[in-house]
Amino acid sequence: MTATRLSNRRVAVIGAGLAGIAAAHKLLQHGYQVCLFEAAAQAGGRARGVTHANHLLDNGQHLCIGAYRDTLHLLQAAGMDATQVFMRLPLALHMHHPMQNGPQCMSLVTPTWLPAPLHLLWGLLSARGLDWQSKWRAIGWMNQLKKQAFTLGSDCTVKALLTQGKQTALAIQTLWEPLCLAALNTPIDVASAQVFLNVLRDSFQHRRQDSDFLVLRSDLSSALVQPLLRRIAFLGGEVRLRSTVSAIEATQQACTLTTSQGSETFDAVVVAVGPHQLKTIAGISVAPTLAYQPITTVYLQYGADLRLPYPIMGLCHGLAQWVFDRGQCCGQAGLLAVVISAHPPLTSDKPALIAQCITELNLALSQYHIRLSSSPDWTQVITEKRATFSCTPALVRPTTVTDNPRLLLAGDYVAGPYPATIEGAIRSGNAAAQAIIDQH
Repeated sequence: MTATRLSNRRVAVIGAGLAGIAAAHKLLQHGYQVCLFEAAAQAGGRARGVTHANHLLDNGQHLCIGAYRDTLHLLQAAGMDATQVFMRLPLALHMHHPMQNGPQCMSLVTPTWLPAPLHLLWGLLSARGLDWQSKWRAIGWMNQLKKQAFTLGSDCTVKALLTQGKQTALAIQTLWEPLCLAALNTPIDVASAQVFLNVLRDSFQHRRQDSDFLVLRSDLSSALVQPLLRRIAFLGGEVRLRSTVSAIEATQQACTLTTSQGSETFDAVVVAVGPHQLKTIAGISVAPTLAYQPITTVYLQYGADLRLPYPIMGLCHGLAQWVFDRGQCCGQAGLLAVVISAHPPLTSDKPALIAQCITELNLALSQYHIRLSSSPDWTQVITEKRATFSCTPALVRPTTVTDNPRLLLAGDYVAGPYPATIEGAIRSGNAAAQAIIDQH
């Protein structure tokens, strides 16, 4: 169908996170009239910018990878230059961990001149701080996974998968566990092995650049959300912030929404709110039972002359897993973002948490003769308690199409091959929009 023939069909999208934004954009491209509802005063959901001490931060330090094709395609379709949005870094893991003779670093750097998966093979063979037994077992395991198309007969935990693959404790500590936490935000002893393999397959088996790190050059709102909202408005979409949808009455003919402005009727509705928010909208019978994992980001502002040895450093010896030098990544000189993934309840004493992060950083940085002051210029701690769903084995996730084909779900929790990521959210938004397009 052409855009002209569909121009009288109205679709409501509830929730202006990246899933809702992706759904709205795709529908507008196909000629639908779209109204995007957002209860909050700011769009973006869990991918939004925040302001602190006159600095633009993120609600959490996000990282994308080159395999996020739907994300990159959305930018292209919206007329955005991905090279201006992301700084692309070829895969380089610098994982710092304690040993009896002091702190050590496992460095795995992949070359840009080899295609996939040879670049990973070279990276493993040349990795510093990884013994030969760990290297050969990792290479053999990846080869075996490729033979079985990165597919399991039945799902299990990542820990069980690594045990079956005879991975060494050092490789697990410095390679596989950090990758699992970064991708799934779920501890390896409860994380889904199949979903982890989906990420490994897409990252390492197709194109060399799929494994690249994509780091946002500015905050999420400025880099992604606001440009996409402007594109939606340019295409004729309506964006309503501070507009709460409290009920949906879906029939076989139409969907009627009860909003803070009154009642409106649409031909279809995409519900793109968080799974825990579904119960706040009357008329939605879907009630997924999901556990959640938090992510805490500790921001530490030092002097502009501070520069870490690498833009991204891994930490394997304590509470924190990663530290981003936002001076190198985002032009915010001296600002560090320390990421604590899938963590147990943290102390409510923020100064103690900040002090612990600085201590762990200094242990890693002692190898480079760098020592951070215990008193940064300023700090900020941001915790997303429901950052992601807990991605466990054989988890039953809701499907895009509900019992009523006019009512669809979108969000990173909806059934799909990926965990809760920016890519997962955008894929689900595209899938919901495509389901509507296919119906007509």
